[in-house]
Amino acid sequence: MKRYFFILFFFFYFFSVFAQEGYFTPTGSESVQKGKSNFRGGIRVGFTGSQITEDGFNFQGFNKFGGYTGVFVNFSVSKNRKWLIQPELNFIMKGCKHIPKRSDDGNITGNHYVLQLMYGQIPILVKWRIVKGLELEAGPAFGIIFKNTDVEKLDGNDKPEKGRPPFARFEFSGIVGLGYLFYNHIGVNLRFEGSLLPVRKYSRNHYYLTGGQYNQTIAFSVYYQF
Repeated sequence: MKRYFFILFFFFYFFSVFAQEGYFTPTGSESVQKGKSNFRGGIRVGFTGSQITEDGFNFQGFNKFGGYTGVFVNFSVSKNRKWLIQPELNFIMKGCKHIPKRSDDGNITGNHYVLQLMYGQIPILVKWRIVKGLELEAGPAFGIIFKNTDVEKLDGNDKPEKGRPPFARFEFSGIVGLGYLFYNHIGVNLRFEGSLLPVRKYSRNHYYLTGGQYNQTIAFSVYYQF
């Protein structure tokens, strides 16, 4: 598992070094003319609400609460920092949760079910500064699963889900988000992230790209940019 962490760190470090050296700096940009650095970094912390989607999977809804933290760098690819590239290194919790509800007649419907997933991931985002402070972002994210998730909690007990394939070691997802940066340092960010490929193949006969379970996550974070 350590080697996967070093893979993530290597790619993040690669983009950081290139940004600091100015390889991505547009020629004649104001930041260069004024002698300002084209490279900025920061840290973020927040929380997630997640679900697993699948045909016939009854435990849906963004009910799984999780943590979310990471570091990032960004660098301008246009004048006045209107367009930026932002690689990140994040640790994010995903999964799903279902709590049984009591019906009007007093009966409990459904099972208590909790699925926990822990990913390390590197998003590569394109950011567009709409107006001062307000930013729109989108891009892909490559993730590696760190937590053994073959065990799920059903009715309060840890039970392996028999007859179902294990979760994929790698995840490829897409991100869209909106952020607001206050005073050039402190900002807030809201994102939606969805798996583009199944994170676990479905047990029935489906085409690979259409059948299976997919992560969907809403993430809110507060970040500090140096």
